[in-house]
Amino acid sequence: MLDRRQFIKQSVAWSGCLLLPACRPDPRQRLYRTFSPEEADCLIALCEQVIPADDTPGATDAGVIFYIDNAVAHYFPKTISRYKSGVASLQAYCIGEHGSPFETLPTQVQTDIMKRMESGDLPASDGWEGVSPKSFMSMLVEHTMQGFYGPPRHGGNRHYASYRMLKLDFPLVVGQNRY
Repeated sequence: MLDRRQFIKQSVAWSGCLLLPACRPDPRQRLYRTFSPEEADCLIALCEQVIPADDTPGATDAGVIFYIDNAVAHYFPKTISRYKSGVASLQAYCIGEHGSPFETLPTQVQTDIMKRMESGDLPASDGWEGVSPKSFMSMLVEHTMQGFYGPPRHGGNRHYASYRMLKLDFPLVVGQNRY
């Protein structure tokens, strides 16, 4: 038979075990140094449109978002505000025009929006502060290509995805690949 003190100790121990898993933070938040999970979701969708997956891995499978996050955090800190402003402006435009965030839009609509951004036809007056749609798209494409084709040690090109696609030897040793 339990006395009152033992009952209280066991009750507290069991309630702590039951409640602790519910108190964990969002695990995705720990993955990114610079971006919120919502910003990262938008950037993942954008990068996947730049390098889509087909019979070979795309930008998402290659972990391009981790390259961009790492590069922005360590090497290009001046671009943090441009990325955040660009994502926020794009999301505001998509919600205003299409009623949902960019990453939830159909693929063809995403492609059309990105083509308009790239050509400069997307109205920049709709809240695009600090970065124009065209310059945001240019920066995103450049960093997506770097993350996909660069060495994995920088955070992208997971499992040598681009090297496998190009049928290159890996790890890449300069001067040792025979084409």
